[in-house]
Amino acid sequence: NELNIYDAPYIKTKTNGSYLIGPDQLYVRDPETGKPMIWDPTDKKAKAFNDPTIKDYALEGDYEVNGVKCHPAFELIKEHVKTYTPEYAEEVSTVPAKTTRRIAREFAQAAQVGSNIMIDGVELPYRPVGTAIFRGGQGHTNSLHSVYATHIIGQILGAADVPGSTIALC
Repeated sequence: NELNIYDAPYIKTKTNGSYLIGPDQLYVRDPETGKPMIWDPTDKKAKAFNDPTIKDYALEGDYEVNGVKCHPAFELIKEHVKTYTPEYAEEVSTVPAKTTRRIAREFAQAAQVGSNIMIDGVELPYRPVGTAIFRGGQGHTNSLHSVYATHIIGQILGAADVPGSTIALC
């Protein structure tokens, strides 16, 4: 949040960050199809997430859809993590806030959000950073939050399954 570095095109089209969330913390759904909805700021209206007429995807803002006040999921995540400041982390981890800020800044800048690379004549996003958590981190009681936090960093920076980042081989 302090750096305001994130890969908006990636979040808009490759994640559910643009999906509208209602006050019940559930997706706002199209009444006809049941599909999650997004807000198209160009057309100034809600559309099903896979509507071929979508021109853009809102990542922030207050909207009302079918009488339901809602926000894009990305905005809710941004608001949620604001409470977890480097000062808060220092209290529970003993890592100085200035160190957390420095590492976050270095990592976000190293991600080169917006950069691309040509591979075999195909232009692809290039994010030379990665996060991974394996058996050590995920094998503990209540580790879900650690795993989630680790993975969401890559999603916010668009550094998931693209050249330079962590590639999932299944």
